[in-house]
Formats: sequence, C-alpha cells, structure tokens
Amino acid sequence: MSHRPGTRFGPEGILTAFNGFSLYCTDKRVSLDHVRLVDLGRVDVVHSLPETYANITEAVARIPPEQHPVFLGGDHSIADPIFRGLLRRNPGRRFGLIVFDAHFDARPPIPGKEHSGHWMKTLEDVIDYSVTAQLGISAPIYSEYYMRSAEEQGVLVRTPYEIRRRGWRETLEEAISHVSRDTDGVYISVDIDCLDQAFAPGTSVPNGSGLLTHEVADAVFEISGAVPVVGIDINEVSPPLDRLDQTSQLAAHLLLNHMAGVVAGKWA
Repeated sequence: MSHRPGTRFGPEGILTAFNGFSLYCTDKRVSLDHVRLVDLGRVDVVHSLPETYANITEAVARIPPEQHPVFLGGDHSIADPIFRGLLRRNPGRRFGLIVFDAHFDARPPIPGKEHSGHWMKTLEDVIDYSVTAQLGISAPIYSEYYMRSAEEQGVLVRTPYEIRRRGWRETLEEAISHVSRDTDGVYISVDIDCLDQAFAPGTSVPNGSGLLTHEVADAVFEISGAVPVVGIDINEVSPPLDRLDQTSQLAAHLLLNHMAGVVAGKWA
C-alpha cells in the first residue's frame, strides 16, 4: 500500500461484482459458456513482505500448465512476485509486459518503507525493459528523470494525451509489436488507477485526466486476443474508498473482457 489503505479488500470486491455477471460478454459478442473457471484460492499474506512475496511466487509457479491464470490484488507490488512465479512456471521463456498504470512505479525501494511504487524497479534483475510497455502514465508526482530513465531502458511509454492524439488503434499495434519481439508470451498488469478518477474513485491514489473505461476494456480485449497472454493481474481496487461499488464493477468488466479476448483470440 502506497497511500490510502483498503486494497486488501479488492479481490473480494471484484469477485462479488463478477459473480453478478453472466458468462456472455455482450459488448464483444463472446460467450464463455464452454469455459471452465477454477478458483485457485488465496495466497497467505503475512506480516513480512519477503515471506508474502515468496508465498505469491511459489503459488504462481505451482499453477498447472493447462490453466490460464488471472490474479486479483491487492496493491500493485504483487506484480513482482507474480512475474517471478511465471518465469519459474515457464523456465527458459521470455515474456513481454504491458502495464496499464498512471504511475511509473519505479522508485528505488527504501528498506522498511517498501510499497507498491517500487515493483518496476525491483524486477530489474529478471525483467527485459526492451519488451515492456507502460500505457496511461500521467500522475504528476514524478520528475522528468523517471520518464527519461524508462525510455532509455527501452520501455515504450505512452501517456493519455499521446494516446488520444495517436488513437488507440495505432497505440495498441505499436505496443503489441514492441512487447512481442522474440518473446514467448505477454503478461498484462492493470492498475485500476490508470482510469480517470471520475470512473475509478475506489483506489489508493486516484488520478485526474486518466484513461476512459471503454478504452481500457477494449484494449485489454484486443491485446488478450492478439498475442499469447500468459496471465493478467488487476489490482489497486479499494472497496472502502469506492462509491457504489463502481470501481469493483469496472475491474470485473476488465476481467470479463480479458477472458473474452482469450476465448476469441486466434492463438488460444
């Protein structure tokens, strides 16, 4: 947790919203009736970050190969141990990464003050930044150093303003091409605060001038159907900070769109 608490209730809020859905993604005309959904359970979160992260990595590494995993957070720091677990689950594989987020999450960790804003930095020993894309970066809490550092490492960064000017079609084609170069699959990480705070108030660090709900839902659907996706996480939903459960509902829509994209995709 980096700012306001409550994301520990996120998974339950998203699942509650999702349980109210049918198995038909009406918007995309894709049925999930033939899909077998399995609850892989919860990971033990203890009063030790290293132990909690180890628990996450181990749980991810043990997921049977025939199952397509979806991870619900929690704060965004879960992406670090999840990605490590996926690499252990798929030895010798190289994965691209697409992140929807208003934040770079690349601050150097301070011992004893670790939080969700470090995971893109702490993954540097295993991540390949040259096949990483960050879409929706807009939070006004960074210096120019973070933008320059990300791009110098090879990360494709696109802000909401740039996406609006270029258009989503061109942006997605660019991002998919960037993360698919000589990779064996793509991982998607969605921080709900990439959405404008008008639509997603129930999050630790809400942001103005963010992405729109249909833009992110459509993008997740398109990516999930275009390339072999090895998993997705949806995080930073904080029900205690929400209004009429709208942020949990939005997260559930993103989950449904991801599943529909996988089912409709030519690679599945």
